[in-house]
Amino acid sequence: MKLADLVREVLSEHDSLLKEWQTLNELVLKVREIDEKRPRSKESFYEAYKDISDLYSRVFLFMSKFTLHELKEESYLYLDLNERGRLELTLRLIEDHRRLNQLLEEFRKVIDDYRYMKIEEWELRERAEEINQRMNATLMEHMKIEHEEFSKLL
Repeated sequence: MKLADLVREVLSEHDSLLKEWQTLNELVLKVREIDEKRPRSKESFYEAYKDISDLYSRVFLFMSKFTLHELKEESYLYLDLNERGRLELTLRLIEDHRRLNQLLEEFRKVIDDYRYMKIEEWELRERAEEINQRMNATLMEHMKIEHEEFSKLL
């Protein structure tokens, strides 16, 4: 595959990943709507918390797609940037990837903790919103930098 084709593919993936992240953001906002009382039966638990289940599975899906995406960047595009004298930038972008993966794992864990009733609704809301804000800030800045730098490779 030619470098220009890979750049176009990765930039296209940025768009789809951002759309998926927006969907996750919308689901995080639904977390605020959870009633303060926990359901008593498994059936009512599922009905009351289907948004949590949806969020949980979408976080896993996003994590998988993000991992594949970052492998393309780190294995090919960052190497090309390094050859062009951008090592400091690529080190920062790799650190962003690690931070984003850590935040996604924290996000998954907080949802898991709630699903297994280790934390209450208020803690789920607070932690999910805090992680979401950190993730948004990092992801938006990261993709902006990549878009600018990768566009120069075309």
